[in-house]
Amino acid sequence: MNNSFAQTRKNVKNWGCRQVISDFMAWREQICLRGEWDSAGGWDDPLNQLFADEAGRIRKTIAIVTTEKSLADQIALNAKTDKDAADESQTLLERYTQGKPISEDDVVMPSSIGDENELPYDFSGADPNIPQVQDRKNKDLVSLVTMIDRAVKETSNLDCQGYGTTIPKSQSAMILALLDSIFALLQQRGGEKNRRRIAQGTTATEAMADDVVGTEIAKPDDKPKA
Repeated sequence: MNNSFAQTRKNVKNWGCRQVISDFMAWREQICLRGEWDSAGGWDDPLNQLFADEAGRIRKTIAIVTTEKSLADQIALNAKTDKDAADESQTLLERYTQGKPISEDDVVMPSSIGDENELPYDFSGADPNIPQVQDRKNKDLVSLVTMIDRAVKETSNLDCQGYGTTIPKSQSAMILALLDSIFALLQQRGGEKNRRRIAQGTTATEAMADDVVGTEIAKPDDKPKA
């Protein structure tokens, strides 16, 4: 079985990325504990609303951790901070009292800066709370979890690991694009109206007459004549 977390980066130094990943993983754990995995497909309206609320929560997190600085803004800011770094006329106290200290988010920090910050998740599939789900029966839930796993992987590999706590808006847009796709799946596969209808209480012979009209199942005698 392929691991849906393959190539996920465990050492994520950007705290904005870590927060987004934490939200995705909390949602994933909720899904994996559900009983709908044994159904043939889909889930009911209340659960779909719960999923939509979780997606909305992640959307808010993305907005909070996104910085509006464009590449041009960052270049201009880098020039200013480089000049400030070479200015010997100001003491640290003067910089602090005048509101001019340089934040980690004002410069692109080297990726080597900072302690090792491994994500607290076992992506190998050995953790029963973070299982691989490709072989589960409910393929719509499989699709949902697989898309969440991709969002986690892509977020862990963003190029902003030298930033302190925020994510540049161009990279946040990548996460939002994945979240939009997840929300589209909820609209197209979630809820009662999208649940796959399965014949209940039929024998194998009866199930061969698989013409379904609404909730009625065709009888064996009604099969088309050869």
